[in-house]
Amino acid sequence: MSQSELAFAVGVARSAVAQWERKDGAKPTTDNMAKIAMATAVSFEWLATGRGSRWVGGTGDANGNDTPAMLLNFYAQCGLEERLLVAFRSLRNPEQQPLVDFVEAMTSRA
Repeated sequence: MSQSELAFAVGVARSAVAQWERKDGAKPTTDNMAKIAMATAVSFEWLATGRGSRWVGGTGDANGNDTPAMLLNFYAQCGLEERLLVAFRSLRNPEQQPLVDFVEAMTSRA
């Protein structure tokens, strides 16, 4: 579907659709997101959150798997990891690199 076709279906200018497609562009309103979902037969939940089945009436991806909103292995899985992440994120970027290098060196010795 082209930008012009989607813009017509949603009732906005083509430039609005172009903004939605930009990484740093404006985001569609909830009302417009609902119209996008209807126009493209994409599940509103999947469009808004990345969870659930992508297609309306579908059962996930081509293999029938639902798409998770996030991959849990990229987030703290226990209190100790959470403390480490909070402390790490409080550091400035130049201070983070030596810490990452140290941890990686520790794990390669095991």
